[in-house]
Amino acid sequence: MTVETTLNGFIRRDLKPDGPVQIRIKPPFDSMPWAETPPVTIHDARVLQAGRDEAKFLDAQGFVLLDHVSAVHDWDAGGAAPLEKNEIARVYMPEVDRLIRERLMPGQRLEVEQGPFLIRRGPNTGNIYANGVHQDYGLTPDDYQESLEAFSSPEYAATWRERFDRPEVAGFVVLDFWRPVYMERPLRHMPLAVCDPHSIAMEDVVPAALVGFAPSGKNTNQLSLKYSPEQRWWYYPGMTTGEVLVFKLFEYFKDGRRSGLQTCFHTAFTDPGTPEDAEPRQSCEHRVGVFVMD
Repeated sequence: MTVETTLNGFIRRDLKPDGPVQIRIKPPFDSMPWAETPPVTIHDARVLQAGRDEAKFLDAQGFVLLDHVSAVHDWDAGGAAPLEKNEIARVYMPEVDRLIRERLMPGQRLEVEQGPFLIRRGPNTGNIYANGVHQDYGLTPDDYQESLEAFSSPEYAATWRERFDRPEVAGFVVLDFWRPVYMERPLRHMPLAVCDPHSIAMEDVVPAALVGFAPSGKNTNQLSLKYSPEQRWWYYPGMTTGEVLVFKLFEYFKDGRRSGLQTCFHTAFTDPGTPEDAEPRQSCEHRVGVFVMD
């Protein structure tokens, strides 16, 4: 199953910025650098992944779908809620830790860092669907540290950097665990597409600054993308609440063992074949930092 549709958020090819392109989430929008692009074909990743080893597939593609029925019932718990009421901290975080250690990165020495909260999207959540091509966090440890500081505090970001700079740490990866929740039927409304990072030319990657998004008021680092017909987009049709899509948001290894882009540009998109009575998407994403040790 493939979908042909228009994706939002590509950068104009003629744009030659002298610094990060500013992407605003609030007005004024008069200087936004968006390009008009032809429709994009989004391919069926279930076919691509069929029969492949989960860990090897994630390592090769930057994304993978896992069968996973969670014991969580309240996906809106989390944050500062007491532990007995916080199913994210009490139930989901241990589930995710096991998925990483046993199925995604088995046999590696890891330190897994999670926060007791999720990003919820859908009706009555207060959060919009992220309907624009982007990659979170940028390319370098400095990019990541600056974004971490914008969303937390200078002290918290400095603590992360101290942990990353330890000689026994080989690298750091951020994994996004994205899944439908509370839905009775397979997802048809505003699914998520991910781009194969190896189909992206580095000259089409554009450093960007997200303006007006972080609670500190500071800009956060991310990446934008210029359109190319060589880019290969994928999605998993009909995801259910018993599945979770895992994809890389950030990856950096100190020894430069990997060349080129390793993380996934992604976006929600409108499938022209979505039924009029499709159940509105309810989803969550959980971002997890993983220190990989030598």
